[in-house]
Amino acid sequence: MMKFMIPVLILALIFSLSYSKTISILIGGSLDGWKEIADDFYKQTGIKVDVVQGPPSTDGREIMYSISLLTKTKGFDIVYLDVVWLGKFASASWLTPISNFVDPLKYFKENNLAESSFLASLYKDTFYTVPIKADAGVLYYRKDLLEKYGYNVPQTWEELKNIALKIKEEERKQGNIIEGFVFQGKQYEGLVCDFYEVLRGMGYELIGQEKGKFVVKIKEDELEKVLQFFRSLIEEGVSPQSVVNYEEEESRIVFQQGKAVFARNWPYAIKMLVEDENMKDKFGVSVLPGKNPTLGGWALAVSKYSPNQQEAWIFIDFVVKNGLKTLFLKRGDIPTKIDLFQDPEITQKLPYYDVIMESIDFSKPRTIHPLYPRISNIIQIYVSGVLAGKIKPKEAAKKMINEIQKIISL
Repeated sequence: MMKFMIPVLILALIFSLSYSKTISILIGGSLDGWKEIADDFYKQTGIKVDVVQGPPSTDGREIMYSISLLTKTKGFDIVYLDVVWLGKFASASWLTPISNFVDPLKYFKENNLAESSFLASLYKDTFYTVPIKADAGVLYYRKDLLEKYGYNVPQTWEELKNIALKIKEEERKQGNIIEGFVFQGKQYEGLVCDFYEVLRGMGYELIGQEKGKFVVKIKEDELEKVLQFFRSLIEEGVSPQSVVNYEEEESRIVFQQGKAVFARNWPYAIKMLVEDENMKDKFGVSVLPGKNPTLGGWALAVSKYSPNQQEAWIFIDFVVKNGLKTLFLKRGDIPTKIDLFQDPEITQKLPYYDVIMESIDFSKPRTIHPLYPRISNIIQIYVSGVLAGKIKPKEAAKKMINEIQKIISL
């Protein structure tokens, strides 16, 4: 592991104020990578990091952090948060602004962090988090089938739908039972990511700000077109009815089994496809149609209630400068540091890294709002309802806009 040499003056501060102190952080599932970073940090600083193993469920960890922060007690010194938690956590004043420690923009640029990732750390003109893990939706496609029928990778969602349907029909004539396009259609957060990608890929935006206030940007007829597109995928036979039950893994498995022409998913599936002897030479990865992938990822922040804020920040800085490569090699976490994509040890183990970089560059976060969970729930209900044929796109568009407008007006 490449050592991060902490400047002498900072070392003096650490040992004079912090020696033998312990700070804590909650991580979901496996602690691979984080334990190694914590051990290395302790050897260099004398500060112990208690890496607590939390539930694998993102919602479960959000609840644990929220309960800890609501009590306004020490809890966890460092918060490891999903990008969509920012509005809730920052509006509740649970996080310490990055400006308490460094000049945020100068710090992000000096450490060569992806602009799309660090802009997602901004809430009401204040930076609260440091992006650690990058993620963005990508398009998986059957390279062999596109070449067989003479198609290029689709650049718009309508192109994808048309190509998917034509290849599906031709393949089925030859006895190959295959679907056109699979994605995350279940009523959960993954569907919201897919929804934003289609909506923005068609040139629309759901929520924006005007004069410091949140407003619904899309019109009813525009949203109806987006929802009609989702419904048409099933009505026209592009996607199977069962897609309404698909999360990431269901989508991956169908594609990896050779049963879909296209799939929307996150970059994590690349490794599994490359290691599959039956698929490694048959698939390709591209930026999504419309070039508006949803930004995913995780970031680190200092808890406002931590009595060890300087030590917590020094650990975050250590992770940025010394830990991102470890997190990739041990966990597969895509780094937010752009220069790491020039590291042969990373690029050799990350096929299509250029596509991932491009997707991250184009990516946009979901709406950053203190009541985002409620906004997300509304999106889930109506997009899922349209996919399942329980509500017409026109009616869903009207109700969706009205209900979101009520939430953001609170």
